[in-house]
Amino acid sequence: MGIVGRTPPSVRGNLGTYNNSTTVASSTTVAFSGSNEGRAFLVGNASNVVIHCSNGGTIDADGLLAGTFYPIGVKKVAIGATGVIYVLR
Repeated sequence: MGIVGRTPPSVRGNLGTYNNSTTVASSTTVAFSGSNEGRAFLVGNASNVVIHCSNGGTIDADGLLAGTFYPIGVKKVAIGATGVIYVLR
């Protein structure tokens, strides 16, 4: 029979630490709560972005670097005229 007759293995469960992402684009505010709460984020464009942390406090993303991953919990992201943030779960 050989390898041709084998049933391919099924992948179950979540692979990796982060298995879902939400893009928060310009002129948008997105709240994340419960099981949807962000566990980390990646900065696409930091201009005009405010990140609300899971346990309180905010981060003005102008001080963050585009293309950088930040393992900080996210409750809400508010973006003005420009900016892009990828929230990971």
